[in-house]
Amino acid sequence: MSRMPVAEFAVPILLPAVAVALLWVPAVVAAQAGDVTTVTTPGIHQLTLPGSGRRYTLAIPVGYTGQDTTPLIVSLHYGGQVTPYYGRGLLESLIEPALRSLNAIVVAPDSAAGNWANSTSEQHVLELIDQIQAVYNIDAEKTLLAGYSMGGSGTWYLAPRHPARFRAALVMAGRPQADSTAFDWTTPLYVIHSVADEVAPLNPTQAAVDLLQDQGAPVHLVVADDITHYEISRYRSLLSESIPWIRQAWAE
Repeated sequence: MSRMPVAEFAVPILLPAVAVALLWVPAVVAAQAGDVTTVTTPGIHQLTLPGSGRRYTLAIPVGYTGQDTTPLIVSLHYGGQVTPYYGRGLLESLIEPALRSLNAIVVAPDSAAGNWANSTSEQHVLELIDQIQAVYNIDAEKTLLAGYSMGGSGTWYLAPRHPARFRAALVMAGRPQADSTAFDWTTPLYVIHSVADEVAPLNPTQAAVDLLQDQGAPVHLVVADDITHYEISRYRSLLSESIPWIRQAWAE
């Protein structure tokens, strides 16, 4: 897979042929800015947040009716030039297919403020969650924040700051923040990182996990042997293996 000449944590967009192979439903719905209609059709939907025009991609699981509460997964995308509905790439290639059996609504915002680890992006993510919870029957006890690369670093940033929002958090190939070990972590955290990652080395992640575990934080680390930073699809099986852990975290 070729790399884009962009900043650290950038991940190339999947080639069209690969993207088509990964589609789980053919239909895509694009809503106009300010559209507050609740979309319930299973599949991938490209939407904008009312009042702001900020873009996000939404995945509705098969069988969703709104009658029963539904889990919510927030997907934070990797770095790169944020073209419209950029978050769809990670949602569609990795997060949704790997975690499909959770029958969750998945929401993937486009970053409008550079990386995810800043107060503006933080506000944007929380506002989007508020909107989703206002129009969908979300189970507040079954929420997951997940991110890859830049999105993983954003998960390190957001999860400890908002333990009431996220019942579990999952980081893939994401470098910890400088203050990640300074928090009293209560949100269970699942970390997947590869020894072969040439962009985000394992050592900082290993050190942060070791320190948090020594402090009694609910952190679990899975180390892959040979996955490079840009081999996103190879994380799919490892992510699927986290499902029992996610269910347990939601049950506690």
